[in-house]
Amino acid sequence: MTRRPLEVKLRLAARIVGLFLGAAAFALPAQALPLYASREGRNCISCHFDPNGSAMRNEFGFNYGKNRHSMGEEEKWSKVTVDPQLNEWIRLGLDTRFMYLASHRDGASGAAASTFFPMEGNLRVAIQPHDYLTIIGTHGLVIESPGFPNSYVARELYGLFHGFAKDLYIQVGRFRLPFGLRQDDHTSFTRAPLVLPYDSQREDAGIEVGAIGNNWFGEASFTNGGDPFSQQASTFTAKVGRASRAFQVGLSGYDDVSGSSSDVYRWSLYASTTRGRFTLLGEYVADDFNPDVSRRAAFTEVVYRVSRGVDLRAKLDYFGPEPGSIFSSKRRYLAEVDLNPMPFTDIKVSYRRYNYDGVPDQDEYFAMLFIPF
Repeated sequence: MTRRPLEVKLRLAARIVGLFLGAAAFALPAQALPLYASREGRNCISCHFDPNGSAMRNEFGFNYGKNRHSMGEEEKWSKVTVDPQLNEWIRLGLDTRFMYLASHRDGASGAAASTFFPMEGNLRVAIQPHDYLTIIGTHGLVIESPGFPNSYVARELYGLFHGFAKDLYIQVGRFRLPFGLRQDDHTSFTRAPLVLPYDSQREDAGIEVGAIGNNWFGEASFTNGGDPFSQQASTFTAKVGRASRAFQVGLSGYDDVSGSSSDVYRWSLYASTTRGRFTLLGEYVADDFNPDVSRRAAFTEVVYRVSRGVDLRAKLDYFGPEPGSIFSSKRRYLAEVDLNPMPFTDIKVSYRRYNYDGVPDQDEYFAMLFIPF
C-alpha cells in the first residue's frame, strides 16, 4: 500500500479517536449471530460472556439455544434439565461443527472438491471467583494438515472485569477484535483475508474497554496485531453503534500502525432490522473513504423465519479490488436452509454460486452440523 497524504492520515486519526471516545461514553455489546440480535432487539452480550459476542454462552444464552433460538419455552423440550453450571463459580461450554463440502468449476469434467471437514471443536470454561471478575478459556480442535487450513488451536484466554458504574468493563488477554459483524460465516467476503489485514478467526492479545447504555454501545481495544514476541503492540480497533428492536447499526475502525511506510486501516458500517418474519442485514468494509480507489467488500442478506427452528436465507456477497490490483472482482450468491430440529442442534444446507471476473464460475454445495452447548 502506498504512503497516504497527510490530510488522509489526519482524517483517519480523527475517526479512530472519535470511535475511542464513543467507546468510553456509550455501551458495549457486539454481534455473534446478528440475526438473533436483530430479532430480539438485544445486544449479543445478553447471550455471551465475551463483549464481542460469540463463544462461551451465559445462562440466558444457554436457555435461548435450548428453546431453539426463541424466548419462549417449548413444552416438548421442557424436561431437558441439563445444566452446564457445575457449581457457583465454574461453567462449561462446548461447540462442535462438522461439514460436508462439494464444489464444481464450470467447464471442469469432475468435482473440484468432495470432502468431510471438521470445522470446529472448542471446549470452553468460565470461572467466576467473584461478581466483578470472569475468566474465560477456550481450547480448540487442531487441524493436522499443514496445507489447508494451517494448523490452528483456538487460544481464547482473558479476564473480564465487569459490574462497575454504568457497566463499564475491561477485558485483558487473548480475544477477538471488536470490528464489524461477528458472523458465523467466516467465508463471507467482509471477513476474508483479501479484505481484512488480519485473520478474523484468530484471537489477538491486548486490552479492551467498553461501557453500556440503554441502547447505545461502544468498545475499543489496543492489541499486538500479530506475533506477541515482536514487541510491536500496534493495533487500535473500536466500534460504536445502537441496538434496538427497530434496528441495529454499528461503525467500526481498525488501524495497525506498525508498518514502516504507512499504517494499515479498515472501516466497517453495518445495519440490520427485523419486520415480522423477515430480517434484513448488510455490511460494507473498505480500506479507504473513496470508493474509486479502495479495496472493498459488502454483503446483504434476507432471512425469512418459516417457523421456530426453520429459516430460509438468501445472501449476496461482493468483493471489489482497488484499481490496478492483481485480484479480480467477485460475487457470491447463496441460498440456504437453516434447521434447528432439537435443542443444541443446528443444521445448514447451502448452495453457493461464485462469479469471478475473468475465470470460470464455481458452484459449492455443503451440509453442516453445528452442536452449540
